[in-house]
Amino acid sequence: MKRKGLITIIAIFVGVFCLGGFTFAAEEKKEEIKVSSRVITIHPSEGLVPAKVTADLGTTIVWLNRDRSLVEIFFIDKKVTIACGSPVNFTVGKSGAYESAKIPLGGTASLCFLKNGTFDYVVKASRRLLEGDIRREHKGTITIQ
Repeated sequence: MKRKGLITIIAIFVGVFCLGGFTFAAEEKKEEIKVSSRVITIHPSEGLVPAKVTADLGTTIVWLNRDRSLVEIFFIDKKVTIACGSPVNFTVGKSGAYESAKIPLGGTASLCFLKNGTFDYVVKASRRLLEGDIRREHKGTITIQ
């Protein structure tokens, strides 16, 4: 009886030790991604500042709306389908790609990029006036290396 108990304890110890070793080995192979952020300001007259951004994997791009109009961000050709963290004012649309909500004056939207490539986008601003709609578009490019 004591022998079965001893064998069980040894088996548990060996199992925990082996699993711990596998976990350690898996941790060694993880690729580190440097986390940073870049801010793009949306101005009514100046457009996007800066209009072109080059950044590393894991960079969070933050758009800050300084326009009195509501603005929306749309990716043109290459869509963003994977992001890290919790995107702000972005949701996954029917196409499976991220789409922004309408961002008010002083509001922000952010998206963390996990894929290399060049992402062209357009920021559409619209204001409803008594005379009719005024619509502006600002084009930008994000290159992730």
